[in-house]
Amino acid sequence: MISSLAFIFLVFVHFSNAQQCSTPQTLYNCYISYLGKYGVVPDDGYLPRSEFLLTQMTTHGLPVICKDFDELTSCIGAAATYCVSFNVFYSYANGRDPQREALAYLQNHAFFEFACGNGKDLFMNNIDCLQRSFEQVPLTNRMQQCGQSSLVVNDNSCPATLEVTDCVRQQIVQACGASAGAAACGAATNIERRLDFLDAACLTEMDARCSVCQLQILTSLILLLIHRIIFS
Repeated sequence: MISSLAFIFLVFVHFSNAQQCSTPQTLYNCYISYLGKYGVVPDDGYLPRSEFLLTQMTTHGLPVICKDFDELTSCIGAAATYCVSFNVFYSYANGRDPQREALAYLQNHAFFEFACGNGKDLFMNNIDCLQRSFEQVPLTNRMQQCGQSSLVVNDNSCPATLEVTDCVRQQIVQACGASAGAAACGAATNIERRLDFLDAACLTEMDARCSVCQLQILTSLILLLIHRIIFS
């Protein structure tokens, strides 16, 4: 959760061979409708300042947000593939620091994309502890503390980023348990995916590491069940 969002200040690299968003206005229109549900209004053709994102989860709760986020996702539709990006959010960002605003929107979107999607069960089953943990140290802060610093691509980009997501997972495992750690791992991985600076092989490895964590949880539950059956 990014309940009191702290921003990762990164050197953004635009990849000239990346696919381009052909309908950026779709993202803007859908976001204005989505934010309007919370009483947040547009700023003269720009997205509202991102301060609202700081308290969204604690104010409204994940079940409510997921319902609204699902509607946002449906509204954006196929445009989500290329239009949910730093560049598009940047084009609609306002204020003194548009990079900060764009990163806030992109990271927040990536977080809820996982928390309300593939990771919804993990989040719902651990929501109280996850919320407390991310209120103390937001997910993006944890990523920064774990070594996230730059989007500049080099030979160490993948190993360094794998260490970041592993580190986040371990922190939450210690605070909330293994399944919550898997939730945090998945959310951090989806943020890395949406930041769009790693290759597909690296992202696949990240997904696998989070999946291994979830497999370990399932294995532990099965062993516990067997133990209870044998000794009951």
